[in-house]
Amino acid sequence: MDELTKGKHLAMRFLASRMYTSREIYDRLRRKGYDEETAESIVGGLISEKLLDDKHYADCYIADSVNLSAKGEYRIRQELLRKGVAASLIDRAFDDADVDFDAALREYVKERLRVTEITDYKSLMKFKAALARRGFSPGGIRRVLDEFEFDFNEN
Repeated sequence: MDELTKGKHLAMRFLASRMYTSREIYDRLRRKGYDEETAESIVGGLISEKLLDDKHYADCYIADSVNLSAKGEYRIRQELLRKGVAASLIDRAFDDADVDFDAALREYVKERLRVTEITDYKSLMKFKAALARRGFSPGGIRRVLDEFEFDFNEN
């Protein structure tokens, strides 16, 4: 078996376990010792056979991140960029996504408030910072938290 066929079989084994971006497959092939040209050829072949599709990956990643992990748009964008998805594909995926970030944030806040007590202004600021680290926008955080009543004495 020649190098290209071996590499394609290896890439197919990677894809059998989970979805990958083109960049992730390329990087994994390079780590396994394949040269740049061979890795690019393998990835190009997988793309032309529609076995690799970064736009589809971004669509699925957005849906899963919001619904399963309660992540906001900013964090999802950064994670997709780190995985090698082009910014233009990410923008298109967000345009096509049928995701309500405020609703996801609202559900996450309800869940967190069951175990987190907000007793003063400082704890509220910490809670807002935690939501921002999850990638939610400051405007979205403000809108959603305005729906909740927090009883504490400001010092």
